[in-house]
Amino acid sequence: MPQIFLTGATGYIGGEILHTLQQSHPEYDVTALIRDQEKANKVTAAFPKIRVVLADLDNVDIIEEESRKANVVIHAASNKHIASVKAIAKGLEGRSDGHYIQVTGASVLAGPEVDSNSYGEPSDKIFDDLDNVEDLRSIIRAYKDRRVVDNYILDLGSSGPKTAIIFPPIIFGAGKGPVNQRSIQIPSLARSALQQHAGLYLNKGLSRWGVIHVSDLASLFVKLTEHAVNATQVPIWNENGLFFAENGFESFKDIAGLIAKEAHSLGYIESPDSVKSINVEEANTVIPGGVVFLGTNGQGQALRARKLVGWQPEGVPFPKAVRETIVAEAARL
Repeated sequence: MPQIFLTGATGYIGGEILHTLQQSHPEYDVTALIRDQEKANKVTAAFPKIRVVLADLDNVDIIEEESRKANVVIHAASNKHIASVKAIAKGLEGRSDGHYIQVTGASVLAGPEVDSNSYGEPSDKIFDDLDNVEDLRSIIRAYKDRRVVDNYILDLGSSGPKTAIIFPPIIFGAGKGPVNQRSIQIPSLARSALQQHAGLYLNKGLSRWGVIHVSDLASLFVKLTEHAVNATQVPIWNENGLFFAENGFESFKDIAGLIAKEAHSLGYIESPDSVKSINVEEANTVIPGGVVFLGTNGQGQALRARKLVGWQPEGVPFPKAVRETIVAEAARL
């Protein structure tokens, strides 16, 4: 049976990956790295077949050992913890059937705007991960200090395990994992809109990111896992293993307008047109690091997954998910 080693099973992304793996491939043997016994109990209650290893990302010997046993390692716990990444690579070293899938983020595309302190401005630059993948590689290489994990994996080359890096944009929708089922950007914007009675956007609000339902993101991880298990001969690993995941693009001003419209229709705010611009300091109170997550452009087109992996986004439409998120955040206030 294929052996899958998963980190981040109690998180928003990792929990959805675990759910999708169990639904799609109950025959896979899945081991989950979990640092907390209470959370581990929730995972095993939901998915009794899962084997749990109690450890955290600093337990690199355990991570190396579990990676050595696996056909596929999915690292969904962190895109910054370099010691665990090195342990995975070491565990898979010399394995012709070893595959490693790493989550990171579309904020890699925001480097130039962060450098120029330019937020909320539009951009006509749309990256893609197939025909112009070299542009993506170049921007990763340009920010070696900020994107340590991404660069380390690229540096492994063909001498290491077969690798893939996934760059999610704004992830939305309620997760089906056993612990954390809440994303960050849209719930934070919805919560702030309910508190301030207006949809919020940074500066002009004209910057855009891709959007993806969490179930569609998890589906991409599972599709790649299937390709790994079946040893398909398509260019989706190592230097070709860079994947965006999106189901369209949205400007933050349009998102603010959608939140205001839906919040009004639900009776939470007075006007469907109630939107307002906030400054950099205010954005950082909406979300930690909000200046990047709400003010930059993260426009990465997911061509490789659609054309080579057989992936198509089919999750809940963005407006419906935004409405559901507003209801959920109102219940939390």
